[in-house]
Amino acid sequence: MSEIIDKNKCTGCRACYNICPHNAISMREDEEGFIYPIIDKEKCVHCGLCQKICPVINAKSNENHSKIETIAAYTKNVK
Repeated sequence: MSEIIDKNKCTGCRACYNICPHNAISMREDEEGFIYPIIDKEKCVHCGLCQKICPVINAKSNENHSKIETIAAYTKNVK
């Protein structure tokens, strides 16, 4: 496993970094200031925990959920 997810899709949440039991993942900042995971191939045992925890890989689709209706109001009348 050379990367968990494509760098352009990574949110930088550090979930993979935090779950890795072998400390095989470090977070690096790119030239634009975004952080993304780097896997140390020597430490990685391919357990797959980083992929299981990734919120982007495991994002749930909204297809089966009903839309949430939001209603808001504001008044300047103070009583």
